[in-house]
Amino acid sequence: MSESSLDAGTFPADDLANAEQRRRSLFATADQLRLAGGGTAALRVLAAEIAEHRHGDHHRAEVLGRLAQVAAREQPSVALAGLRETLDQGLDHRSRCTLLAMIAAVASRIGHPDADALLRDAGTAHAASGDSSSGRHLALGRAARSLSYGDLPGADAVLAALDPDVRVARRDAIAIRAERILVHLGLGRHQDARSATSSDETTWPGTQASGSLTALDCLRMVAVGELPEAGALAVTALGSDSTDLSPEVRALLVAVIAEVRYRGGDHDAARAVLRPCLGPRRWPDSTTWTVACCVAVRDPAFSAPARLLDRVVADLHRSVRQLLPVPQFGPRLVRAAMAVGDTRAARRVTELVELVATRTPVPLWRALAAQTRGLLDRDPDALRSAVDGLRTTSARPALADALLDLANSPRLRRTEAWDAAHEAAALYARIGAPGDQATADRRCVALAATPRHRPSTDEPQRTGFGTLTPAEERVAEVLAAGATKKEAADTLFVSFHTVDTQLRSIYHKLGIHNRMQLVRAWDRYRAKIG
Repeated sequence: MSESSLDAGTFPADDLANAEQRRRSLFATADQLRLAGGGTAALRVLAAEIAEHRHGDHHRAEVLGRLAQVAAREQPSVALAGLRETLDQGLDHRSRCTLLAMIAAVASRIGHPDADALLRDAGTAHAASGDSSSGRHLALGRAARSLSYGDLPGADAVLAALDPDVRVARRDAIAIRAERILVHLGLGRHQDARSATSSDETTWPGTQASGSLTALDCLRMVAVGELPEAGALAVTALGSDSTDLSPEVRALLVAVIAEVRYRGGDHDAARAVLRPCLGPRRWPDSTTWTVACCVAVRDPAFSAPARLLDRVVADLHRSVRQLLPVPQFGPRLVRAAMAVGDTRAARRVTELVELVATRTPVPLWRALAAQTRGLLDRDPDALRSAVDGLRTTSARPALADALLDLANSPRLRRTEAWDAAHEAAALYARIGAPGDQATADRRCVALAATPRHRPSTDEPQRTGFGTLTPAEERVAEVLAAGATKKEAADTLFVSFHTVDTQLRSIYHKLGIHNRMQLVRAWDRYRAKIG
């Protein structure tokens, strides 16, 4: 009997009542175990009920749905261990297929090295069973895998095939919608994300409301600059029913509160929120708190002694998922790394952002890639490109940060730097970030106090090859020799997007417009320097 054929008339009323009573008692027991710290025991109890298969397919599907919810509320290590243990409890083939898909989905979210193999095994099992529940979890796992390496369009395509309004999919509707919202945020489709979080999930019977939608809506507000609203909603959500929040949701809400307080200038309050959450954690559980760590790295009181930056970069190299929803996090990590002289970490984050921009070629990520590259190379042209790109998006905090980065560029004319700092201060004021506004105002004052002077003959050229960064000069040399952009990327061990961005900067600095002009300019330059 398929899930879609189940209805109240399929079984006698007494059997339905007994099954419902049994589920209530079972779910209450599982919840008590989970809240007492026995997540694995809760999964074991639910799996044992599935293995008995006493009340038909509908009961089995309901218990499987609750098992997925319990796993989602646990740390990744507990979820993986508990789900794997349930496979040994004599499950029927269909239930086992669903459990395999759940394991693959958890592994994909954290960038587990076995994620691809687990997805293949789950796909093979699903093909043999044809079970709709395993198909949904397999799709969620495949979407999560795409997100783990920055392929947002790929995740979007997988999730588009899932319809959470279909009756048999309603048990997983919250998980499906949460993944879709994350994709909207990553693509910069903030209005779509807002619409998805505001629709009414209470019209979907058989599901439980989840704090994940509230947390994602808070991230959306942080991304677009609705900071006071984000902070108020996160405080309410964290305090209203915090005992039933998953570790991931709790971490997101903490990150939002701390971000709003830092931007507001109340660093002590931000530290008070973050301090209990930044203790040493081993992978994979450390990935749960990556977003909070991305907030904390802006504060030297946390980032230097705790080596948060190393931890964040290591986790992001396994999965960039946590970098996707809030645009300013990538450049912030590079900025923090450069501030402590860790160019290796700055380069690794820049390469990650450029990788996402290559796989997700939308204006938001192209601008973020230019910004991180500009911070790494101290290249004002790349920062200008980032500002221009971010103006086309709704990511106002990211734009304000990019303007301030441009204003802090040492190779920028004073008047242009002052204009950028002034605009950043005004934008920070509009989004409710008085702490960042004060920083931008201080930069304006410092620039205004700088005496005007004529450039001396010893100052670097403002046009010509003398203005190229070392990385740009290497790109110019390889391209002038006849290589394609892809060949140059392979030769220099950088992404195609990096070469493309640097080529545009080279054209701008040399005042040229095509490859033939680059070849001629390079030949003249080489002849001049001997």
